[in-house]
Amino acid sequence: NVLVVKVNNTQPSSRWYSGSGIYRNVHLTVTEPIHVARYGTFVTTPDLEAAYAKGKANVNIETKVDNASGETATVKVKSTIYDADGQAVATVESEEKTVEHGKETLFEDDTVIDDPVLWDIDNPYRYKLVSEVIVGEDIIDTYETKFDVRYFEFDADEGFSLNGKYMKLHGVSMHHDLGALGAATNARAVERQMEIMKDMGVNAIRVTHNPASPELLEAANNLGLLVVEEAFDSWNQ
Repeated sequence: NVLVVKVNNTQPSSRWYSGSGIYRNVHLTVTEPIHVARYGTFVTTPDLEAAYAKGKANVNIETKVDNASGETATVKVKSTIYDADGQAVATVESEEKTVEHGKETLFEDDTVIDDPVLWDIDNPYRYKLVSEVIVGEDIIDTYETKFDVRYFEFDADEGFSLNGKYMKLHGVSMHHDLGALGAATNARAVERQMEIMKDMGVNAIRVTHNPASPELLEAANNLGLLVVEEAFDSWNQ
């Protein structure tokens, strides 16, 4: 088997020089025929402000499961939430569903985290969701999703608030390149950039002209930095 990844370096691609080549990581993901779809989980905490006042966080979990097995299967999904210390704090198991070959099936479940720790810029606390796809008695796929618990608001008079506390956004614009290292993403180099920004008093990053790399988002989430993410700054009609 030959796997080829090519660059379509179409010009003009931007109003600024963005580099050329493969400058984001490329991953080959191998799964069982029945598996959680790529980016197949979506975790939200509905009505968090009201729930947090009562000492809990309601968690809604959506999980998309793909079936490429060639036949219909009976599937259920078990979702377990772990805190930053690796302790299970909530779990829920879906009802079984019939998942047809070649189709994507949505599982939706709700659970509760008691005494949740909120993410903020001074305490970037994160949880981990582990989704297990179960056929019969066998766990055939495991998928991890990091997330955090926070709520925010933009008010026309008061501005921005995070977890009920008003704050100013002290931000910088960051292009996707790494200075003298070039355009290729390097996780530690990105993290170092974010650490420098944090040390100089920055609490928000605007990723300039392109979506952020996963490495930048991961660093920002871990360090306590808010992110204003752009899509692109030029297009053809």
